[in-house]
Amino acid sequence: MTTAALAAIKVAPKAVTDTVTVQSDAPQGEVVLTYPDGSMALNKTCGSFPCQLNISSLQKGEYGVMIRQGTDIQNMVSLYKE
Repeated sequence: MTTAALAAIKVAPKAVTDTVTVQSDAPQGEVVLTYPDGSMALNKTCGSFPCQLNISSLQKGEYGVMIRQGTDIQNMVSLYKE
């Protein structure tokens, strides 16, 4: 995996209840939310960014957010579900 090809990810708001907006320099990709143990909580294919995810069904707590494009995975950021 090369770091040069990775785009920045921004998540807003950081503390979220229902819907989170994921921003990326990438033209498209699969947004993956993970639990602290690394298992997948949610994934959504986004045809373009910014992309909105409904996370109202997830439990409170910390989640990792990454964007996958084929085998490339972008840097992970975190969000907190209120």
